[in-house]
Amino acid sequence: MRVVLLFATLVAAGVTGAVLTLARVDSPVTGPLTLVFVLLTPAACVALLLAGLDVLARAIVAGTAAVVLAGSVAEIMLVTTGWSPDGGIIATAIACAALAGGAGVLHLRRRRRTPRRPSPVTPEAP
Repeated sequence: MRVVLLFATLVAAGVTGAVLTLARVDSPVTGPLTLVFVLLTPAACVALLLAGLDVLARAIVAGTAAVVLAGSVAEIMLVTTGWSPDGGIIATAIACAALAGGAGVLHLRRRRRTPRRPSPVTPEAP
């Protein structure tokens, strides 16, 4: 439970960094917090999709996917000559929103498929 709380705190710090960058706040913590956003938020969203894996496998796959997503966003922006820090943050946020939405839909589908166990019937006392 502590790991989940730590991870959620880091994601919240990353979102704070992204907001500071988009608001053009000049602070020494803006850059590192934005980097936390770009790397940890996609990892958290991918980890939501991987509910069936164990913790170590989920961390490895989610971390790799976060690096690939960050690299892909940067490469696409460079190829289209649309490079900007704000654009990268917005593109990452849109990708994370899509991943989180997909995770939500997947969770709802899994929940509908699992049969509910009947409650145990207790015999009435005479």
